[in-house]
Amino acid sequence: MWSSQLIDVVERQAEAIRRVLSVVVKQREALKEGRLELLKDLLREMDQAHQDAITAESLRLQVVRKIAESRNCSPTLNDLAASGTSEESEAILEAGEKLRAAVESAQSEMALLNSLVEENRALNEMLISEWRRLGGNQSLSSLDLKG
Repeated sequence: MWSSQLIDVVERQAEAIRRVLSVVVKQREALKEGRLELLKDLLREMDQAHQDAITAESLRLQVVRKIAESRNCSPTLNDLAASGTSEESEAILEAGEKLRAAVESAQSEMALLNSLVEENRALNEMLISEWRRLGGNQSLSSLDLKG
């Protein structure tokens, strides 16, 4: 009973993090492809996915603490797994590994997205500086572009 409850909340958190990962990948692709019109919607989608992940984490922490207290062990998946049968232990550790993999993938994608955002920011600043150096549109309006 307790192990199925624990596995359920761990799997729910892993799924919430995979949704965050999915949105991060969409954001990265939209940024790479210059599809800025999609970013506003993706930011809203990210906000919801992030809130779901936070809620899932909070629920997991509550369940882990409650079960750890009842099993007289520390609130870690390894200790909880060790306090059950071998079948429970295997299932709990497998769910934990899926959660760990989802977190690592999300962190990796977020690092890539952050790097891409920083590159875009630097490029925008460089373009703005050059535009200002040229005097904004004042110097360009005096050019004869009629050919």
